[in-house]
Amino acid sequence: MRTSISPILVLGLGNDLLKDDAVGIRVAERLQDAFSEDVEVRFTALFGLSLLDELIGREKVLLIDSYLPEDFVGSEIQERNFDSVGEAQCASPHFVGLGEIREVMRALGLGFPHEVRILAIPVSDPLTFSTEMTPAVAALVDEAASRAREIVRRWIPASVLSSRS
Repeated sequence: MRTSISPILVLGLGNDLLKDDAVGIRVAERLQDAFSEDVEVRFTALFGLSLLDELIGREKVLLIDSYLPEDFVGSEIQERNFDSVGEAQCASPHFVGLGEIREVMRALGLGFPHEVRILAIPVSDPLTFSTEMTPAVAALVDEAASRAREIVRRWIPASVLSSRS
């Protein structure tokens, strides 16, 4: 159990048993020692309302996840602000996204992080059971980790960054 909550969270999302869906987890693993104690780096296979616990008490959150483009060839890592993703749209608790989580947190008086960024990494096969990512997706891990470090650098003073980043 965590005793204190870091104001900044970097959270890799995915399932490390579903081939390319593990990319968010692999990027988070790469970032484990990149920041000071003001930044917590975690990864999870959970989704929906389970993410609510991760967001409580945070000021800024970077979510790292995969996306399935129409055509993987030529697709790029995308950086998005949560506000550009949209509002709550789901009428069922079985399909809860960030918009719904924000509404639940506000309704319960839990607040919501001041800023949420999403780093979306294109994948070609997020459904096959395998612990090995496709080579093209595995090759994006270093670039995505570098982009994640840049996003966090914009949030915190240079003095807070670890010498390893």
